[in-house]
Amino acid sequence: MSSPKILSIDDSRMIHTLINKGFASYDVEMFFASDGVEGLEAAARVKPDVILLDVTMPVMDGVECLGKLKADPSLKDIPVIMLTAEAGKENVLKIAKMGVRDYIVKPFTEANVIDRVSRLVDLKHKGSAASAQSTPCQTTGKKVKSVTEVIKILVVEEFPAIIESIKKAVSNRGWEVIGCASPAEAAAHVASTLAPENTPDIILVSLAFPHNAALTFYGTIRSNPTLRGVPVMGLCVKTATFEQNSAKDTGFVGSITKPLDLKELPDRLVRAMDLDNTPLYYSMDEDFQVVTIPEDLSEIGSLDLVRYSRSRLSGLVNSGQDKLIMDLTGVKKFEVPLLRAIACILVEATALDITWRIVGSDDDIFPLPSLMASNQKIAAFKDIKNPFEGSKTLDVFPNHDAAKKAF
Repeated sequence: MSSPKILSIDDSRMIHTLINKGFASYDVEMFFASDGVEGLEAAARVKPDVILLDVTMPVMDGVECLGKLKADPSLKDIPVIMLTAEAGKENVLKIAKMGVRDYIVKPFTEANVIDRVSRLVDLKHKGSAASAQSTPCQTTGKKVKSVTEVIKILVVEEFPAIIESIKKAVSNRGWEVIGCASPAEAAAHVASTLAPENTPDIILVSLAFPHNAALTFYGTIRSNPTLRGVPVMGLCVKTATFEQNSAKDTGFVGSITKPLDLKELPDRLVRAMDLDNTPLYYSMDEDFQVVTIPEDLSEIGSLDLVRYSRSRLSGLVNSGQDKLIMDLTGVKKFEVPLLRAIACILVEATALDITWRIVGSDDDIFPLPSLMASNQKIAAFKDIKNPFEGSKTLDVFPNHDAAKKAF
């Protein structure tokens, strides 16, 4: 299967740089144009799977370009995401009437663009794409795991404290961490005789080893068919940009910078392995779907939970179910990642005609509607609806049984 093609049409080099950086670790083909005329030529030439189209540009603006795209039989079905600096209701309605698939309000982040594009095409990290492209005789020997299974992590790092920190960060998920002090030691560990079931699911290697040892090690493991599809990430300090870029160009799916963010680390690894994270949060209680969201949900964990919840909730409806219990038991502090997940899941559930109830402490959950309303003003919530809009009160149930009876 060929890589998705993404065409960015914008007169801002900064926007092109941001978009290119955001998709750098994904198996996609990027194309760029600086105005509507160049964009039409590029669209006709490459036939992209998605077009990111700015509204305001010289020569030919986004509105005129979109009109010409929709008038061309060979281009009219390509989904278009409009980029606009105006978030007003009138502007949004105007854009919607143009026939675009989605829109993003500037300024936006890399994560915003990735999230919107992922709704239209299947995004795969470069590491996972390698296994998909293997020929029949180059079998990886590794099956796709669930996030709830035991994940094996190989850490190649000279400092034992870093290895111990990683072990601590993933210990509550029951994952296994194997530490090696050098690429040579790691190469011996993952020798070709290693049984497929014992090979690591992801490899973290320090980029600080001398003589480009990390990149050489990468070449070694990629020559082993069993390890060809295993994602590899770099470990380095934030200022080691040259090393990070070299690793990315070599094929690393990304880098984790030191000091390590231990709260976010497990979610970074889940994303690098291209795993659906919803099994960590969704469960069944009799015939009721339950989503339990923790207070310490990380930024990446929140974005991926929102992303994968769409198909999870659609599957719920397709299977004939239409009831959701959101369990916020123990939550006392609502930070942006948690608020985003709550809002997006409830809005999606409402759009699918899923009836939902919230479980938790009435005193702790009571301020949720006002918190959601006040956060609508910050950039992270510009594109997110308030699921409690128009509601003066919020019914909160002390346990699952009470919530079930309320349906």
